[in-house]
Parts: sequence; C-alpha cells; structure tokens
Amino acid sequence: MLIFPSLRNPLPTLAMGVAGLGLAVVAAFLLGVTVPGKRADAWAFATAPACLPDEPSTECRKTVPATVEKTETTTDGGTEHHWLTLTGPDRGSHRVDMSRSASVFGAVRRGDRVAMTSWRGKVRYVDFRGMRQDATDRPKEAYRLPLGTGLALLPLSAMFLWFARGLARRAAGAPARTLWQISVAIASGICLALIAFFAPLATDTVSTALLLSAVAAFPVVIAGLWLIRQQRRRPTGRRRRTGRPNPSRA
Repeated sequence: MLIFPSLRNPLPTLAMGVAGLGLAVVAAFLLGVTVPGKRADAWAFATAPACLPDEPSTECRKTVPATVEKTETTTDGGTEHHWLTLTGPDRGSHRVDMSRSASVFGAVRRGDRVAMTSWRGKVRYVDFRGMRQDATDRPKEAYRLPLGTGLALLPLSAMFLWFARGLARRAAGAPARTLWQISVAIASGICLALIAFFAPLATDTVSTALLLSAVAAFPVVIAGLWLIRQQRRRPTGRRRRTGRPNPSRA
C-alpha cells in the first residue's frame, strides 16, 4: 500500500516540517539551556558552604534542628508521595516531599527530633540517627528529566522531518512511501525516544546517559534500516491472471 500521494496542497508537508522543527527547537533549548542550568545548580549546591548562625539559606546550606509534626502518604496519578511535615526552631512548618526513598520517612514518628538542611529557601535533605534522605527537589539530579525529555524529542523530530521530506519528494514525482516503511519509521522513532528518555534515569552522569542512549539506539536504527531495505527489494506488484484454460484440464 502506497502512502504520501502526490500533493497539490502543501499544508501536510508544511505541518510535518513545522512539527519536526518545533520539536528540534524545544530539544535544543532543553539540552543547551535547561540542562546546563540544572547542572550548574547541582554544582553550586554540592560546593555550598555552611551558613553562619544568622545567615539565611540562600547560597549557603543551613542545617537546623526540627521536630516531626506528621507523616502522610498521598497518591497523585498512581504515584505515591511521602510527605514529611517538620517544625523548625522558628516554629515555621515545612512540608517536604520525601518520595525518592523511605529511609528517614519510614523510621521517624511524630515528635522525633531530626536535622533538616535548607538551600535557597527549600529543604533539601533530612538527617535522623545517622541516616540521610534527600528530598524529591534535590538539585544534584534535577537535570535528569529535562535531559531525558530533550534526548527523546530528537528522534521524534527526525521522524516528522522524514515524513515531511517524503511528502515533498512525492509531490516532485519521487516514489511514494509504503505503509510498511512508515510503520517501521514510527516504531523506530518511538523506541529511540523511550530509550533516550529513560537513559538519564538509569545512569549517574550526563556522559553515561549519552553513551547508553547511543549504544542502545544503534541496533534499533540498524534493524529499522534493514527492514525498510528488505521491503524495497520485494516485488511491488502481482502477476495478473490471464484467464486462459489450464492445458492439463483440456
């Protein structure tokens, strides 16, 4: 089955091209602006000195004693959130999302004394009896989601641009794409996007995430190209029956 018929209306080609370029621009912004900014925040947090006694927790890390007011678990869209409510020495209440693990959250009870550390006005981790649990909003891993999203948008952008190129070539008289070729392209693009998105979540550094994405994407690309090439080698038509009688039946 042939897709992308000859075009008299350029809107489908334009829509595919704009979608591909739009995704590429978003990916470039995430990878070129957001991720470096998040990594800079992580470095600033890791190298921040301890605050002086009366200094606010802006660019320094302030550790103060706190009392556990309550613990609660909520569900949002199928995801569990573990909330730890603490009362600081200024009697202010701090509600901290501790969903990444349950070391401190699972050990504390109401009235327990803990040490909470703040940076730039937010509680970043809590210590209790030799255990330390980071809050969900921790700078050292804030780059993971934008990095995964940016990497995932790249193959999707390439897929839309490939569609736009196919439409433009078909309008110029080139052979049409087949349903098989388009299905392989869509499946490959989705697989590459999923690999790229989860790579930063499964690794510890940006370089490792990029390496994992490249290594895992290589067999997907090779398999997709091989399947498309194999389909192109197949005959495109079937021999018509002539309707002449079979000599053996004469």
